Amino acid sequence: MVQCGEHNLLVRAQLDLFGTGHLIKAADLTLGAVGCQPTRVYPENHTVLFDYGLHECGSRLQITGDFLIYTTHLTHTPNYPGSVIVRTNGAAVPIECRYLRKGNVSSNPIDPTWIPFSSTRSGEGHLSFSLRLMNGDWLTERPSTVYSLGDLIHIEASVSMANHIPLKLYIDRCVATLSPDKDSTLKYRIIDYNGCLLDSKAEDSFSTFVLLGNGQEPDKVRFDLDAFRFYGDEHSMIFITCHLKVAAVDQGDSRNKACTFQKLQKIWSPLEESDSDICACCHVGNCGSTREILFPSRGRRDLGPEAESEAGFKWEGEASLGPLIILDTGLTNLATEPLPEVEGRIQERSPGVELVVMVALMVVVCLISASLLALVLYRKRKQTPINL
Repeated sequence: MVQCGEHNLLVRAQLDLFGTGHLIKAADLTLGAVGCQPTRVYPENHTVLFDYGLHECGSRLQITGDFLIYTTHLTHTPNYPGSVIVRTNGAAVPIECRYLRKGNVSSNPIDPTWIPFSSTRSGEGHLSFSLRLMNGDWLTERPSTVYSLGDLIHIEASVSMANHIPLKLYIDRCVATLSPDKDSTLKYRIIDYNGCLLDSKAEDSFSTFVLLGNGQEPDKVRFDLDAFRFYGDEHSMIFITCHLKVAAVDQGDSRNKACTFQKLQKIWSPLEESDSDICACCHVGNCGSTREILFPSRGRRDLGPEAESEAGFKWEGEASLGPLIILDTGLTNLATEPLPEVEGRIQERSPGVELVVMVALMVVVCLISASLLALVLYRKRKQTPINL
């Protein structure tokens, strides 16, 4: 049970977390990235309570459209000191609280001739960066964060730039980690070098930037990520953090791009820019330092006099997703499905496997036929009378 309050978050969890009758230990349940412990344990009904502020326990705040979204997660990490077996799995339950951000934040009465606070903020040019998980139609947000190996994760990056000069969104870099800390020792680079989708170069990956048929949307960038998990990770969780930025709509170059590796042609190609040379630097892995100022003095003049007056404007920011739960269910499904369905799934995943399956079946049939023939000849020979 989750209750989103005005200033705090209440989470109540059953110690029979998996509904199997086996109670987990309250100490193995934590809230958020910093691992807040339960504030109260109720032994009589086997429940625990977490009561913390919205900003506590490492929760993350995102602004998407008209909503303020606080995200965190309830984590179960089984701990059995001195034991060689465990009877429960680790788990992570995503938690999200949404609040409408429109309207005045002050309770004091406002003269009708004044401009509301929310309108004033957007007029100052404030940008809000966000990441969302989308369904395959790219029209609706995906409510679940659970995927299986082989699934495509549809990710949409967006920026809110109401009442602002025309700008275009780019993804500088994205990393996947086992924890919300993007600087973790163990991490996997998904996008780097100012917009090179490095994961698309992996031999077994179908990752790609996506351009919809309804034309350009400068405030959005979409890409498909082939689901993966870290080797040896028991919890099957990944966190994704992306560094996003905006640039002038006509400023596409080697540092403002979205490039996918085309395996057949063995080239990097841009998502929509006609000049393919902007992706050439992806081959060498050096497209300019991402830590330099994104808009030097010349670039500011190109944006026009409006940009000159926006002192302290935030041209870049970070957004994150997670935890995403990646399940390895392929082998389990193959073991329980009927043979025709298994063959169909194998052919869908790898068209070249069909020939191998046919050859294997032919070899099995030949072996069985040869065995039957040998058995028949042996019985005939045994039944033939011997003349003295």
